[in-house]
Amino acid sequence: MTNKQFDVTYICPWNGREVTSIEVSADRIYQNDSGEMVFHYNDHYNACEVVTACEVPQSRIDAKASYFKQYGTAGE
Repeated sequence: MTNKQFDVTYICPWNGREVTSIEVSADRIYQNDSGEMVFHYNDHYNACEVVTACEVPQSRIDAKASYFKQYGTAGE
């Protein structure tokens, strides 16, 4: 079983603009004490405000894994 993944749009801590990160592990998204959804970007910016978080369909994850299995990745 794989961990759920999300496409997350959050407010960038450097410039205040909306940024989207794709296929973020569910354990990097949580609720703070105020009940707001926040995104753990890294150890320096661990509470970025989340605008949207959409679950990635399992079919997309499976298709990507199948592609990499057949054709490899750019890092090989």
